[in-house]
Amino acid sequence: MTKRTPQRGFTLIELMVVIVIIGILVAIALPNFIGAQDRAKISSVKSNMHTFQTMIETYGVDWGGQYPNSYVSIQTEAVAQDYTKDYANPFTGVKVSLQNDTNCLRLAEVVAGGTATPASDTDTGVFGGPGGAACLGQVIYRRSVLGSNYGKYAIYGLNKTGAWINDKGKVFELSNG
Repeated sequence: MTKRTPQRGFTLIELMVVIVIIGILVAIALPNFIGAQDRAKISSVKSNMHTFQTMIETYGVDWGGQYPNSYVSIQTEAVAQDYTKDYANPFTGVKVSLQNDTNCLRLAEVVAGGTATPASDTDTGVFGGPGGAACLGQVIYRRSVLGSNYGKYAIYGLNKTGAWINDKGKVFELSNG
């Protein structure tokens, strides 16, 4: 008679415990991963804002301290002087450029107003694309009010919901004022 050796392996209970532990780890890690992706996209919009600010400052140097009062102004000058830079919108993946003059596909939406921080999206108008969809990830160039020689400006960005990007409880703004 042969002696039977006990088989080695995992019990059903041991396998279920391991699966539950893996499930708990995934439940903890997934929201952190999604949050990290959102923060990276916001950082990309902030970088795009800085890129646009560099073009605005270059324009200001060329025009004796006056900043553009319209999209056409910056478009014409930046293309003629070859300091235009395209970038990708991190929320839509669309390449935006000064060559494009369509809402949500141009480098920035240009709105009139002072340099005060906007209270809400409606403070400076609606930034919508085709069908009224929000321009997620868009850069907003808020020029000075007419009559001030266009000496001040503010640049804002929109997040994944089309609201202003906030940093430390305030609307994030790049400005020369």
